[in-house]
Amino acid sequence: MRIVHAARTDIGMKRDNNEDNYLVLPEEGLFAVFDGMGGHAAGEVASRLAVETVLSWWRSGGFGAAHQRLRAAARAANVAVFDAGHDTGRRGMGSTLTALTLAGREVAIAHAGDSRAYLVRSGQAAQLTADHSRVGEMLRMRLITAEQAARHPARSMLTRSLGTEPMVQIDLVRQAAELGDVFVLCSDGLWDSVARGEIAQLAGGGGEDEARTPAAAAASLIELALKRDAPDNVTVAVIRLLAHGPAQGRRLFRRRGA
Repeated sequence: MRIVHAARTDIGMKRDNNEDNYLVLPEEGLFAVFDGMGGHAAGEVASRLAVETVLSWWRSGGFGAAHQRLRAAARAANVAVFDAGHDTGRRGMGSTLTALTLAGREVAIAHAGDSRAYLVRSGQAAQLTADHSRVGEMLRMRLITAEQAARHPARSMLTRSLGTEPMVQIDLVRQAAELGDVFVLCSDGLWDSVARGEIAQLAGGGGEDEARTPAAAAASLIELALKRDAPDNVTVAVIRLLAHGPAQGRRLFRRRGA
């Protein structure tokens, strides 16, 4: 399939620095969003180190199936962030990871934390990942409602992330893909301000002649989050699958301060 994509990040309305990050390698079919944590710039260090490790491991991680290589890269990033967290001023730092790769007629997603992956198809958005947070666990156990979760004081408390433990369980999601599918990867700064139905509407899910491009979709999603005074950093990657042909776009990952 041919991939068209766009990725954007914004500091948000109330933060002093951007601890989010993203990785986009369209020619290699790899896309990822990271949300660092730790304070005093440690979160930015954690997410950047996770990006660098995933990138390096992906390019030298052997000849296994794509989903196996993706999970191995995520585990390597966990070790790298955990080891770096022993330095003074960086103790307890960590990062979420939601990474997607295209493998034939399916996508594989590696996931830890509360960043999310959505599939937009036929005008509907389906969340493909589970939030590794206390509120996410309570929702799955039906102890609270979605309305209560949106206001819960523990909604940002993670139960799983890169770097907080020497080993981490990486969720692996495999999803059959169709032409015209749109995948949205985002940090909680986006989904906490923009509802799932709005993500479906703004990202679009039509065919190759759909008017809204991934670049326009990413810009609109960020803009809506900022209009709602997004209290956190906001990051999104929008990936659309089209007919066969070369990937569009160039390799990039977020520069410091972007």
